[in-house]
Amino acid sequence: MRAFVISAVVAFSLTACVQQATKQPKIVPENAVTMRGELAREQRIANQQAFEPQSVTQHYRQTPVVTLDNYARNLVQELMTNHHNADENAMVAVTDLAFIDTDLQQGSVFTNHLSEAIIYDLHLFGVPVLDYKVTDYIRVTPQGDFVLSRDFNELSAELPIKYVVTGTATLHQAGIMLNARLIQIDSKRVISAARTFVPAAVYNAILQQHGDATLKLKQG
Repeated sequence: MRAFVISAVVAFSLTACVQQATKQPKIVPENAVTMRGELAREQRIANQQAFEPQSVTQHYRQTPVVTLDNYARNLVQELMTNHHNADENAMVAVTDLAFIDTDLQQGSVFTNHLSEAIIYDLHLFGVPVLDYKVTDYIRVTPQGDFVLSRDFNELSAELPIKYVVTGTATLHQAGIMLNARLIQIDSKRVISAARTFVPAAVYNAILQQHGDATLKLKQG
């Protein structure tokens, strides 16, 4: 009986060894624990971001901001690319673009901002820009010290300006169309022309502090 038990144990052991030998070895990468931990951590972060509200600051940090300066740069680049026989050393002045449905004597905060942006980009192109709003003196006031003026009587009557950047602005359903021109003053010749379309969101972003001045969508 004892011999039979020993034989049964030996047979069972041999069977277990054979079954173990026939199984495929399981290979576990050395970094399996690390990989599982990283995947779990990434999944937790993804779940957290999916359910947590995104802050306004974080939203604007991740969203590219397009301003009027980008469209002013487009105008200047096109003007400089398409100009014909312009004197590169002659002085250029920049005026406000007038709204096409007016007597061409009406601008706005939008066109003021646009002209300032055009001056900046022309300067980057190496164009000699003359600022005709500069007076011959500095005005010292309790509100600050100033050298610019919009009073015609305070400005020089004659300036060495040969070219002027001007144009028109037209309101459309989804924004505002800008047509700019580089004109030789003495001959009234159009030296160069450029066009760009500014979306309503960019237009309204400048005028949002002026109440009803925001762009109203209309047909046509």
